[in-house]
Amino acid sequence: MDLGAGDGGYVLYRARTEPTSFAIALDASPDALTSGAWRAKRACLANVAFLVEAVERLSPELACIADEVTIHFPWGSLLHGLIDGSSAIVGPIARLMKDGAELRVLLSAGERDGLAELTPSVIASRSEDFAGHGLRLVDARWASGAIVAESRSAWAKRLGLSRPVVCARYSRCSSRRGRISDGMSPDLHGIHSTRNLPS
Repeated sequence: MDLGAGDGGYVLYRARTEPTSFAIALDASPDALTSGAWRAKRACLANVAFLVEAVERLSPELACIADEVTIHFPWGSLLHGLIDGSSAIVGPIARLMKDGAELRVLLSAGERDGLAELTPSVIASRSEDFAGHGLRLVDARWASGAIVAESRSAWAKRLGLSRPVVCARYSRCSSRRGRISDGMSPDLHGIHSTRNLPS
């Protein structure tokens, strides 16, 4: 699943190049997604879907649907929620993911977004907020040009090469690894376990 998918360019690419995978684009705005849906229809792609919904209002029916979740250059509430580790954003994302699934995020923010400088260390400092929902930080670093290009993001092109981008990867932990699979902290279940923090 690609969240905040815009025109769905990334899922269209994945659907074309991985015909045995099913790719889902989700965005709160129908305008850009409509363009992607028409492109998918013209290309006769049967392994892609476009969902209009905000992350905060994801249906429980989507629980544990995703082997992989990507978020490329979010803005608004999605951007702020990811940087702050907000439960209203991180919780629904975690619930989408199967045990062992990976979340990959590309973030770029500045003063225009009402945020302080965004660095890998800022993202790492929020790791405990994500861990509380069963998402273990695997890596947070500056994104290379190649990683940014792989996102197929039109927004990345608008940002230009000079704006720094942080790449973060998280792994969805199962209850067998010290986390509860519904995204709740073990403390809420009366379970005490070692926190899964990056080494």
